[in-house]
Amino acid sequence: MQSEKNQDQLDYKTLLANAKQALKLEYHKSAALASQLQAIKTQLEQVQAENKTFRESAYEDVIKHFEARTQAAEALALKTEVRQRFLEANGCNDDQSFETLWNSIKNKIQIQDGEVRIVAQNGTPKFTLTGSMMTLRDFIQSLKQDPISRKFFYN
Repeated sequence: MQSEKNQDQLDYKTLLANAKQALKLEYHKSAALASQLQAIKTQLEQVQAENKTFRESAYEDVIKHFEARTQAAEALALKTEVRQRFLEANGCNDDQSFETLWNSIKNKIQIQDGEVRIVAQNGTPKFTLTGSMMTLRDFIQSLKQDPISRKFFYN
């Protein structure tokens, strides 16, 4: 009976040692999995940050696109208005003369914050003799008086 009791104790000690070994192994596995999980969380945070950056960048690109389209539409409207004033000043539909004139003056006209500005070659706004900002009508009148652009207008 003593021998059976010793055998049971040995089996119990062996089982206990095996259980401890298995627990250690499971602990190491769970630590490795926890480490992997943390690495995945870090990667997820990085991807989310990149997505946010891409989204913001895409919004900026869309905004720039529509700002460019708006500016192009404003430029076309301005060209149409200048053409109309040119035709009124000339008293005829002289599209060929207008296109040549437009190519020579378009860099003197700026649209800034929805405001049309007539600018000199150095980029400063032009003013009339009375000190007010030059309007398109004033600008067309000054073109009629300018020796270079005068040739596009009928007398």
